[in-house]
Amino acid sequence: MSGEVNLTEQNMEIIVKALDEYESQCGLPAASSPCPGDELNEYLSMDRHALEVLSAEDCGQISYRLGQSALYIQRSINREEARIVWSETSLQEIVNKDVNTFDKFVKYEVRVASIIAKSEPAAKLTEITSYAKQRVKRLTYIATSLKNLSDIMLANQRSKYYGQRQA
Repeated sequence: MSGEVNLTEQNMEIIVKALDEYESQCGLPAASSPCPGDELNEYLSMDRHALEVLSAEDCGQISYRLGQSALYIQRSINREEARIVWSETSLQEIVNKDVNTFDKFVKYEVRVASIIAKSEPAAKLTEITSYAKQRVKRLTYIATSLKNLSDIMLANQRSKYYGQRQA
């Protein structure tokens, strides 16, 4: 059975590699965090005074870095959602093979739970799905929030730029 679990993990890695290659064919570079954590933390924790002393150029650069971070987080979410689709589809294939071996009066949910309890690959797929869903939950709305902050910084840049031109 442990060989089957290893095969499950290998299959997942094959799918991840194929999706990475697809992104590459679309012109996207390999996903990597664009900002060191301390740089992003600095932008996310700026107080009013720090914002007031920024130049228009600084605002534009920070906006770009926040936008890069938003894209990275969104790609991370997409990666986890693809993992969820793969693991749920693979689990469904395992369940479909054995679901009809039960008495017709046994509820479908009970059948699935029983199959998962008896099958190490099914249990591993359930674990992968659960972990990926937790990661998506943690990242949900962060990409959008970073993009919103990027837009705010861009508006701040425009305000500073036009304020300097009128002065």
